[in-house]
Amino acid sequence: MTGEELRDRGILQVDANTSEDWKATCDGVISWLARNGAEFTAEDVRPWIPEPPHPNAMGARFSAAVKAGRIRHLCYRKAKRAKAHARVLAVYRGAA
Repeated sequence: MTGEELRDRGILQVDANTSEDWKATCDGVISWLARNGAEFTAEDVRPWIPEPPHPNAMGARFSAAVKAGRIRHLCYRKAKRAKAHARVLAVYRGAA
């Protein structure tokens, strides 16, 4: 398998094991931020949702939103939250 295939398989597995309620809440916040027109990251979603059930659950929802054409990836930047240890985050904007 290629790296992309393994990534996609992992995303599907995490998403399949995440509750529909959590996914709906996360998707709603992503859509709300996308309609705003401003740039946003997963850090902007976090205050509005319960803690993700798995470290990769948020990424799976962003991936789904990109594939659905609701958001588009712009660039990367360092996380602002100290707990994130300056990891690199993808920056998005609504696709419309």
